Amino acid sequence: MPDSTMAEQKPLLNASVDEVETPALLVDLDTMEANIQDYVSFATENDVQLRSHIKTHKNAEIAHRQNEYSGGGGIVCQTLGEVEVMAKNGIDDIYLSYQVVGQQKLERLVWLAQKLNRFATTVDGPGNITPLQTAAADHDVTLDVILEVDVGLHRTGISLGEPAVQMAQLIQEQSNLNFCGLLAYEAHVKSKAETRAEYKEYCTEAMDRTQETVELLESEGISVKEVKVGGTATSKYSGTHPVVTEINPGMYPFMDVGELEHRPFDVGKSDCAATVVSTVISKPTADRAVVDAGSKTLSMDKPQLPVPKYRDDIEYVNASEEHGWLDISESEESVDVGDQIEFIVPHVCATINLHDTIIGVRNDRVEELWDVQARGKVK
Repeated sequence: MPDSTMAEQKPLLNASVDEVETPALLVDLDTMEANIQDYVSFATENDVQLRSHIKTHKNAEIAHRQNEYSGGGGIVCQTLGEVEVMAKNGIDDIYLSYQVVGQQKLERLVWLAQKLNRFATTVDGPGNITPLQTAAADHDVTLDVILEVDVGLHRTGISLGEPAVQMAQLIQEQSNLNFCGLLAYEAHVKSKAETRAEYKEYCTEAMDRTQETVELLESEGISVKEVKVGGTATSKYSGTHPVVTEINPGMYPFMDVGELEHRPFDVGKSDCAATVVSTVISKPTADRAVVDAGSKTLSMDKPQLPVPKYRDDIEYVNASEEHGWLDISESEESVDVGDQIEFIVPHVCATINLHDTIIGVRNDRVEELWDVQARGKVK
């Protein structure tokens, strides 16, 4: 038996998009590059560092390209597995925005810290600070750590104010840990803001509270060199605040339906680089067609559904694992079996994680083929 099946074969470089077997994940390179440059320009104009989160694309070549655009801002990873893949592929400035717990993981973390030129990890309480200190001491290394503070998401992170001061003091008491600053992830803003003014208001409010904690820390003699903030939706609002030193967006090269719906004043269809190209496999009635892109191709972990990128007269209305239902009752052009339709993906991070390959296209031709290298690296 061959090592790979026909289904695992990649499209040929310079092939037409029409020749790509569906369903397939495409990225429009012109749009992706424009999106990256947009955030690089914002970071430059506001004197903050752009450190891109790679959990969206999980590919080292795209990460290198982002670093080239930003002048070497480094990357953010969400798992040790992602860090290992990126390190193996030549990236040596990595921040792990996640609490690491467990002896085996701590051994891996210390090993990575010794290999990388620059590495920092995240803590938010004694339960992850004390074991980290023990692991670092066992190997006679000093680890850079960022303290995560809760600015409103209520997921991980120590409370602002005095609790944060006490936790920073605990870090400083550890002989093998180096307190570098704060992670203040303001993702709660995306779920409550509905206008550009509200994004600005809520982000400013979160950053003002973060600044109060920074001032309290510094009044206690604790230097705060870094304040890391921002997802794709909030970076351009929080990143204008003087307390912020670094923004960490992830989805920004690609965008998705979530960004379209949450920020129609900032993001349009033309900004969405990531699509899934599908084929109509059935037209059982005059008002219904079915494509070969269902929930195993387009992540349905969010309430949003796929949106046709180049057609406004049809609607994706339902999905099973390998089928996507289309309402074509209002279609102005014919929809026939064999037609290809591109959909903007509902949630780009989870959708890319469903695929082996990202197909980079320019002028309707295949120009890049990227493996989703850190797919499945959840440990």
